[in-house]
Amino acid sequence: GIVAAPGFSAKSVFTTPNADWVPKFTVAHSEITTYSDGRWGYHEYSRWPQEFDRQAFHLACIPRYPPKDAPRSAVLWRTLQLEDWKVVNCGVIGVGLLDGELLDSLVKAAEEAINRFYEVSSRASGPWRKQATFITICVRHTIDRLRVLPAFHGVIISLAAHVQRLTLELWGLVKWIQDIHDVVAEQRNLSGRPWEVLGAHTSNPSVAQTLHRAGIPVWFQQHLTTRLAVYEVVEPMPLPQDFSAVPAYPRLLLAKRDLSGALNVPGEWQRAMHALVRRQLCQSSLPALLAADDHREPPAKRLREGAVFIGEPSSSLGPAAPVFFVDEGASRTLGHQLPPQPAGYSRQGPSAQATQPSRRARARIKKREIARAAGQPEPPAPRPPDAIPSRQFYRSQLVTLSTSWVNALSNVSPLPQPKSSVRFYSAPPWLVDQLEAYPRDNKSTRYMHHWLSIRTFCRMRLFDRTIDGRPLAISEWRDALYGDYAINESAEAPPEARVPREKLRHTLRENIRLLFGKANALPSYDVAAQPFLGKMVITCESLNSDVETQRRVIWDMYETNWRCEVLALDALLVGSDRWSQVERWEREHLVSQIWGSGSSGLDIIPSDGDEGRVWRWSEPPEAGWEACRPHLAAFVSVLARWPGAPPILQNASTIVKVCSPHQYTSILAAAVEFYVRTFVDHYGRLPVPP
Repeated sequence: GIVAAPGFSAKSVFTTPNADWVPKFTVAHSEITTYSDGRWGYHEYSRWPQEFDRQAFHLACIPRYPPKDAPRSAVLWRTLQLEDWKVVNCGVIGVGLLDGELLDSLVKAAEEAINRFYEVSSRASGPWRKQATFITICVRHTIDRLRVLPAFHGVIISLAAHVQRLTLELWGLVKWIQDIHDVVAEQRNLSGRPWEVLGAHTSNPSVAQTLHRAGIPVWFQQHLTTRLAVYEVVEPMPLPQDFSAVPAYPRLLLAKRDLSGALNVPGEWQRAMHALVRRQLCQSSLPALLAADDHREPPAKRLREGAVFIGEPSSSLGPAAPVFFVDEGASRTLGHQLPPQPAGYSRQGPSAQATQPSRRARARIKKREIARAAGQPEPPAPRPPDAIPSRQFYRSQLVTLSTSWVNALSNVSPLPQPKSSVRFYSAPPWLVDQLEAYPRDNKSTRYMHHWLSIRTFCRMRLFDRTIDGRPLAISEWRDALYGDYAINESAEAPPEARVPREKLRHTLRENIRLLFGKANALPSYDVAAQPFLGKMVITCESLNSDVETQRRVIWDMYETNWRCEVLALDALLVGSDRWSQVERWEREHLVSQIWGSGSSGLDIIPSDGDEGRVWRWSEPPEAGWEACRPHLAAFVSVLARWPGAPPILQNASTIVKVCSPHQYTSILAAAVEFYVRTFVDHYGRLPVPP
């Protein structure tokens, strides 16, 4: 060898035939630590040579320096510091996000590596393509986790370093497939010009010879004997000075009781650490839209003797028997009116004997008689309340909907009273939208203005396991958007709250105040607040006068709810919530292609920039409908796996990419109608359209 250095024991030594230095290697003992820069110290396989693993040959091919043909990759070698984490005022104290410019640089570097792999993927065999697909899904999920969910600085830095790690691993795959795979397969000898890659160490002489001939730096562990000849003896080189030696907080480590030494099997500890990162830092899934007991029937009620139901004959003598309504749970939930009374119903009950009118009834009769005697017209009968937009479709006057969605939602409207309280992942857009034939809430401007102040927290709570992330009922969203979070723990409930329904209403209102106000320190609504929409500062006055800004806010509500609902319904129907984490990520990756390029199930947050507001539901002969083919293909591919999918959707994912405009319209209409009806059947309300 050229140089040699002490091995793991006094009787072993590391030698190398194609390098002038020997790294300090370490064994995978029972604890592998993440440090404050997000790296894994001597176990950082993306920056430091590790033991060779034939199933992960590409790890030895990771570049040591930024490739000359990859100008955006320099950020992958950057050491992350606390200053790269920026505090975010989102209602949870002490959390933040990665610096925006740094995140953009990481995203561009990751996309550069992904695109480069796609360019060479035709030369890769199936297992390598599958491994690259898995790495791509993981890196996109991690990027979405960085982009969407604020967290403590240790978590954010560790996630950003994981993006660097996975992207460098992709570059190792590119190098392996593009330059080295054929050299190894054809047993060519390139030992005279080693590649600028990490290399690996091994105790297998056959592996050492293979790596040496392929031009990969190799360090061979062997017994120290008198026959060993080297040019120079050197000390093992420690990690570069920019590597941190301070453990991360919160600690992320692999603490495993490993008496057998199984972690030192080549590649084993890397897989274990990747699983640890996915479990501790990246695990996130939407809560169910309905709780498990939302459809449970209420317990049977014992009626008092003499009570009868409407229409039941009575043979009792004397005054009419009392009439009881046994309300189901849905009648007592908030945000919905009680079911209308049956036609022709009278509180007198079935008895023919008339009861004495109440004092209020007699006063109303007398008032009408006085008005009639004075020649005044009788006041019109009160207008029955309109069905709320979760049960009846009303067209928006501010945002555009596809014709197929309008038809599908109109065909199932109106819906009956749902069996359980309907819930929404994000603020229902119709609380602030301007709808045809439905009155707009006079507090809509306040709702929109305050929504911009709390929407980061509302998104964060969907995935953060430390916050109650369940979807909220309509009345709870009204309270949240109204923004009265003042808590007076010593105050008693108002007198009207002693009525059971009002008592429940008061309790839920206080719970919203605790969720948004006390536990998470969100301030109450302030008309002088100036929240951001992208890079724009929004005031109450500008929001009230600028219709375009209103459209952007309302579109954000529509799009967020739509994305969450598709993910939730798909998880319910295919059972992906019971799959392994990796399998669930692959399914969510497919679902997210419906509205974007396909990243992860965390991609529920539309971009605030104009580039995120892309219309993907154009229909022939509208301009730009051809560009919507990939998104419809992903939509029908997801729906085709659902129970009861119509035959037209079974093979439509490939047909829509090349079909005629007429066939495209037919498939789109069938897909949207099937989605709407399936959603209504399972959740009892209209879905929020895109």
